Amino acid sequence: MVDEVDNQKQKVCLTCNKRFGPEVDHCPDDGGPVVLPSKDSLVGQVFADNYQIIGILGEGGMSVVYKARHRYMDRIVAVKLLLEHLVADKVALARFERESRAASSLSLQNIVTVHDFGRTKQGQAYFVMDCLEGQTLGDILERDLRLPLSQAVNIFKQTCDGLDHAHKKGVIHRDLKPSNLVLIEQDDGSTLVKIVDFGIAKMLPKDGKQNQNITVTGEIFGSPLYMSPEQCNGRSMDQRSDIYSLGCLMYETLAGVPPLMGDSFVNTVVKHINDAPPPFSKTCPEAQIPSQVEACIMKCLAKDPDERYQSAAEVRQSLLDAALEAGVKGLRPGAVTEPSRRADLAKTFDRVKLSGDHQRQQLAKKKGNGVLYVGVAALLATIGIVATLLLWQGPDGDKGPNYLRYMWQWDQFWAQEALKKQNYDEAKKLLLDARKLALEFQDGHKRLLDTLYLLVDAYGKCGMYAQQESTNQEIVAVNTEIVKDELNATLQMLRNLQKGSGSTVTATMNQLEAEANAENVMLVARKLLARSLFADAERLLVRAIDTFDHLKLTNHQKSADFKILLADCLVLQQRMSEVRPLLLQALQIREQAPDLKKSQDASRKLIKAYLKLGQFDRDQSEYPEAKSELQKAQSLAESRLNPQVPDDADILRETYNSFAEYYRQQKDGAAEVKVYMDKVSKLPSKRVNLDLN
Repeated sequence: MVDEVDNQKQKVCLTCNKRFGPEVDHCPDDGGPVVLPSKDSLVGQVFADNYQIIGILGEGGMSVVYKARHRYMDRIVAVKLLLEHLVADKVALARFERESRAASSLSLQNIVTVHDFGRTKQGQAYFVMDCLEGQTLGDILERDLRLPLSQAVNIFKQTCDGLDHAHKKGVIHRDLKPSNLVLIEQDDGSTLVKIVDFGIAKMLPKDGKQNQNITVTGEIFGSPLYMSPEQCNGRSMDQRSDIYSLGCLMYETLAGVPPLMGDSFVNTVVKHINDAPPPFSKTCPEAQIPSQVEACIMKCLAKDPDERYQSAAEVRQSLLDAALEAGVKGLRPGAVTEPSRRADLAKTFDRVKLSGDHQRQQLAKKKGNGVLYVGVAALLATIGIVATLLLWQGPDGDKGPNYLRYMWQWDQFWAQEALKKQNYDEAKKLLLDARKLALEFQDGHKRLLDTLYLLVDAYGKCGMYAQQESTNQEIVAVNTEIVKDELNATLQMLRNLQKGSGSTVTATMNQLEAEANAENVMLVARKLLARSLFADAERLLVRAIDTFDHLKLTNHQKSADFKILLADCLVLQQRMSEVRPLLLQALQIREQAPDLKKSQDASRKLIKAYLKLGQFDRDQSEYPEAKSELQKAQSLAESRLNPQVPDDADILRETYNSFAEYYRQQKDGAAEVKVYMDKVSKLPSKRVNLDLN
């Protein structure tokens, strides 16, 4: 697995484990949901007596992969665990154990090494493998679009070595794609390729008969852009299916786009069954792929397995011969070199689409009446695929018909392409279709919002301002519904914390969980206040304060935070008589902070509590109390804060401005106002916070 545990801002695809930036919500390869890695109770613990869990490397629909350190061998490894709720699922468990056996039976430098596998005393299945530090070929293609031929051939031949070893051991991968090749730079500057993720691999019995014992709905699926025709049809597969996927991978690495890509998931599958890939001269003429190399790749992509190379070793030898014949230099394994110039992606897609019709016409002429047979077979395969997809409703938190995920993803993709080309009518049509699809999911409205934001852009660009305003209102309504969902979930969490059994252990755990979730409670409350949902915010904050009291955390600093925010909520509702007691309670908690004398942050919070109370009393014309509280704030600020520290300077500035406003409200306070404004002028310039979001 790729070691990216330190990159906390990256999201991970729950289907293929590929990582993306924070702006991506669905995997462009397989349409799977892309989420932030979740926090996990195993992190920091010792697993299976030997492995100290360091962090999460990736999460999928069936398993989670941890970065770990072997306690006695001091070796960094990756530990893959079957998700706990699947342990009782016989099919999922059999598939996981099959992956363990498949990967552990292989021993070659170009395949991820499995060191250990088994079950814990609690019955949780796991296996331990190399923790790979590198980037995937998918990551590189995402960034650079395509690779130069000499660099690519070095990757291809190592991939062939790994596949040939697996095939000779009776293992076919069935999900070969760029994101399953990890490229590791060696000390000598060379690049080592490792094949990873044998999650849907099949081990061929020694008698040559296919093992049908673990054939289940969804088993035929790899990644649609790289699936062989027999895989698309749900027929039995052998090593030649991997060779077809290798052909797809090689084509994309050199051309910058997959060889066959439809405008929907199902259409892509049908293309693999029916269509010939366009030649490189149509897809990427600027790459100047030699004809000998192209012929090698096209043979891998033959529809009939008998017309492909029959082994990965044959592919390797043919590819090297073709590269040498074409005069390609630098075929020794080398480091990942300077990336190729990124081609114009939109033009490339255009070439693929335009050449697709031509290729279909040529295929029809060549096969004549045979096309009818292929068309019927494709139709039956499509019906089978759609029926299969209908049976799985997706993971928790993202329920919905599986096939609609891909339809929504493709509608979104082509709508964005249409917007780039200023084809606004087509973009609107696609986005309105995507909006209907998004409503079919229980995904926290994520897909719906993605579509609505694009729709606002499309309406604005074609001058449909009434529709744009209506869509913006819908976005506001959806965001409000999301916040209310967050409110309900947070309230339920707080209620659960108050249902403890009363044991010391449970009480301690509930206290820790309450502290850990306090910031999220504050965040949800602020979201509610921002939308003027004052009653909901008040209900949440009151529940939070009650929960902390119930857990004997009355004097916890987070309880003071809740009370200050609740006071703000009451001010917004003009319930002034209830505000001062809350601010006074918060101040008393701040004064009792255990680290008050040592912590600068605790001092700042205490000063702000005095300021908050003084400002409230001042605005309520309670001047004697206000003066006393503001004087206390000033005394603490001037004795404990450093004006050269920006945070401290901001608090000092607020203190002096609060006192200046106090004297403005006095009949004879002009002189004092000037004194405090002079103090403000001597502070460092106020920081400007540009919030570009």
